[in-house]
Amino acid sequence: MASLKKILEAARLIEPTDDHARPSASVEDSELDAIIRRAAEADAGAPPTSREAGADTDAPADPGEAAEAVGVEEGLTFADIYARQNVAEAPFPVERLLKLVEGLRALDPTTRRAAIMAMDVADETWSMEQVLADADAKVAALRGHQRQMQGAANGVVQANRERVAALESSRDGRLAELRQQISALEAQIQDAIGSTAADVAKLQSESESNKAALLRETQRIDAHVLNLEELAAQFRPAAK
Repeated sequence: MASLKKILEAARLIEPTDDHARPSASVEDSELDAIIRRAAEADAGAPPTSREAGADTDAPADPGEAAEAVGVEEGLTFADIYARQNVAEAPFPVERLLKLVEGLRALDPTTRRAAIMAMDVADETWSMEQVLADADAKVAALRGHQRQMQGAANGVVQANRERVAALESSRDGRLAELRQQISALEAQIQDAIGSTAADVAKLQSESESNKAALLRETQRIDAHVLNLEELAAQFRPAAK
């Protein structure tokens, strides 16, 4: 433990102690206590975890609006995802182990693992098995959330595909109806043109016929007037 103590002191993870003033067992306990204390202080002084931060910043302002969201919901905190996936609270969550590993980053991997395992043995309030079980549960929850997002995205795509098909079908039906109406209107236009042309021709023919009849009657009457005037002239007394 002497070498581990020096490494931890060099990394400023524990305070230097007088090796001659304390028994070796006390030094070992002090080292473990210092690591645990510093990890706890880092955990207490660190910014809120994703679960705590999510409650203030990432949670939707209007629950009804979130409930009505369609498709993939972005921006959920990991804490919200774990809650939706019914992940139980762990006495020593895996996130604390991440912080502890980060706090011991100055150590080489072998020494860091030995220090953490020593903490596990010294502290009966948690165990590495619990931490690993929490990690497994959260990984499974995240994978489950990914599957749900995939299903939601697929659902939106399928629903929109059906809506597009319905819109296009409605459009095609409406266009066919309009084309039929246009065809009927064009037929009516042609009928109106033909009917009007026939009526105009008939009226023009009547006009020409009347003109011809007037000319004939005028000529006939003029001829008869001329005959009458000639006849009257034969018997009219001579002018004096």
